[in-house]
Amino acid sequence: MKVFVVVLLAALALGAQGANLDKLIKFVPSFATGFVINGTEADAHGAPYIVSLGAKFDKHSHSCGGTIINKHWILTAAHCISNPVGMSAISGLHKRAEVDEKTQHRRVDFGRIHEQYTGGVGPFDIALLHVSEPFIFNEWVSAATLPAPAEVHEGESHLYGWGQPKSYVLTPAKTLMTITTELINYEECKAALPEDAPLAPTNICSSALEQSRSACNGDSGGPLVVEHADAASEIVGVVSWGYIPCGLGNKPSVYTKVASYIEWINKIQSAYYALY
Repeated sequence: MKVFVVVLLAALALGAQGANLDKLIKFVPSFATGFVINGTEADAHGAPYIVSLGAKFDKHSHSCGGTIINKHWILTAAHCISNPVGMSAISGLHKRAEVDEKTQHRRVDFGRIHEQYTGGVGPFDIALLHVSEPFIFNEWVSAATLPAPAEVHEGESHLYGWGQPKSYVLTPAKTLMTITTELINYEECKAALPEDAPLAPTNICSSALEQSRSACNGDSGGPLVVEHADAASEIVGVVSWGYIPCGLGNKPSVYTKVASYIEWINKIQSAYYALY
């Protein structure tokens, strides 16, 4: 750890002098680990669809983000899920540890990860969770809308997540963070990443609008959304993976493209209602 910090600080100093960081640092593809690098604090309850997920209902400890897509269902990343039944989901949070009258705590009673997900960094990193008691929608808790199947998005997007606000600061942020990003198409994303990047057409990528501002490690499973002035935000991506260390190489962030999985989402929901 000490060696890494020394190398990282040296890289930052050289970067300020215009050095090529790609030659100084070995960037490695990694699951998102809680960073929204150099983001800003989100407006309180400005993302009412985001949830904090934990492994155990009786003792909630934040592990991943998720997105409410209706009163019974949460969308998240497959790599966030080990045993879905009994997981904890808290909505209505702003400060990550502040559970109050605005928050709603729910137990997950059913979940599925995509059957083609292999367990590593790569495609099919998506999962669906059902809560035992529906969320009550109000000004602090509501759903994001799903895109149309195979819909193509472009332009400005927003990432939300709790976690470490800087790539070299190990203290997690206490409040929900956000960053504005620009969606980039598959070919542009592929060209900006190493040749061996595990990128698929079912991914969507974003690039920070400013140097050293990175979305590559927003909370795993959390939402990348397109915001609308007079309508609910639309979830276009689920935070999946990026190259670490974040914020230094200005590399695109990689998400599971929700529009590619609408049929799968409908299939899992239909199967649940058929069985239960």
